[in-house]
Amino acid sequence: MSRRAGAKDGQESVPSRAPAYRHRTLGMVGSAVTAAGGLLAGVTPLGEIAIDLPLVRHLRGSTTLSVFVVYLGLSMLLLAWWRVGAAVRAPGGPSRRELATTAAWWGAPFALITPIFSGDVHSYLAQGAMTTAGLDAYRVGPSALGGPLTVNVPEIWQHTPAPYGPVFLKLAAAVAGVTDGGVWAGIVGMRVLALLGVGLLVWSVPRLAGLCGVRPEAALWLGVLNPLTLLHLIGDAHNEAMMLGLMCVGLLLALRRRPALGIVVITLAALVKAPAALAIAFVVPIWAQQLDGRRRRLRAAHRTLVVAAGTALTVTALAGTGFGWVRALGTPTRAHTWMSVTTDLGWAAGTLLHRLGGVRVESTIQAFWLVGLAVAAGVSVALWRRAGRNGPVAALGLCLGAVVVSGPVVHPWYLLWAVLPLAAAARRTAIRRTVAIGSVALVLLVLPGGVQPGGHALLGAVLGSLTVSVVAAVCTRLTRPRVWSRLADEPAGYEGPAVAHVRAAP
Repeated sequence: MSRRAGAKDGQESVPSRAPAYRHRTLGMVGSAVTAAGGLLAGVTPLGEIAIDLPLVRHLRGSTTLSVFVVYLGLSMLLLAWWRVGAAVRAPGGPSRRELATTAAWWGAPFALITPIFSGDVHSYLAQGAMTTAGLDAYRVGPSALGGPLTVNVPEIWQHTPAPYGPVFLKLAAAVAGVTDGGVWAGIVGMRVLALLGVGLLVWSVPRLAGLCGVRPEAALWLGVLNPLTLLHLIGDAHNEAMMLGLMCVGLLLALRRRPALGIVVITLAALVKAPAALAIAFVVPIWAQQLDGRRRRLRAAHRTLVVAAGTALTVTALAGTGFGWVRALGTPTRAHTWMSVTTDLGWAAGTLLHRLGGVRVESTIQAFWLVGLAVAAGVSVALWRRAGRNGPVAALGLCLGAVVVSGPVVHPWYLLWAVLPLAAAARRTAIRRTVAIGSVALVLLVLPGGVQPGGHALLGAVLGSLTVSVVAAVCTRLTRPRVWSRLADEPAGYEGPAVAHVRAAP
């Protein structure tokens, strides 16, 4: 078959690669514009040369202009992502290698900039430096360290212990040691870790998809090329990158009939950040399917528990940090976010009850948190028991989604806990469409971290998004490409080469 447009008569033609190149270029320009806007509206580290330039300081004075630049870039990136999704579904669409190259193009502008939406990377650096200095990051906060790495940590986190596992603390300590306390160098060092995690996703997600009956190209598009991944895992260097990368590699190993090794890798992911521990439970039906005889799930559960516990104890002993991070898992709840359903409902009900009967608002919020956690636990158990229907990996994604939505704190990057497994394994069109549309909404609803919500910020966001929308509509009207009519989900009948490996035991 000819690989060129305009193939000879009698040969099947393949669409030209020119549109794919245009989409790739559009996305890279969008990333670059977003990165430039991040210098104006993103998180502002103290003492950074780029931020201290007079022109940058002057432009940062206009909230509308700063947010306009960010949303101009975000809208371009989203437009390019959506069009690549349509190309993935079309015959002769981009290959895995081409999509991986596109991800590199789009992620490159975020590699060397300051964080845009979240300054958590400064807490990571401070906790790593504390570990290097011999301070127990599970007992004291960054304020105990002092120095240049702590001045950029928000006040709310200055006195709070680290909720991250020993694997992440050791990685952060290595970065802090290599960069010798430099803020800019430390950000770049943490971003190297994030890039390693994203690299693991690029390698594992399409392979997971092939085993779960999903087209690998569609999984790469929905999971790795997703702007949420690029903005929050690369741009803001969140430790979810390493957690999710290790988790997906572990799931892949389990599906490839190496469940014990898979559990070891997933346990390492949980020792980066705790939510990955849920994946350990979903290895049980995978392992059970690979066993013979009776009581397969019980035997698989016993082996899974032994391997996971042995790995956690060994790694923690070698790290020498102890299990203090388990006590600190409630640290993130100190920041109330407007996207948390349980927190918002608890606040509304608590305010009403306080006015009617003097009930403390905080007590009502905590009660709603407990209800949300109970709901998430119930949903998780139900999904685990019926993992054979959706497949263990897709069931894990739904479980993590329920945990996030019902949890006390919701950040956009938390949704990636669910997005990556669902991108790799969810075969239902409704689920994939919900993930895609939800990703677009989250990208557009979250303001850069250096501006306060208000009329000026809203005006800049609307103008930036509207500008790209109008230009895209005009170009679409002139060229009439059929790109908006397709959403890159899976054909219902697609079966990967090894779907049988993910069928859970009854």
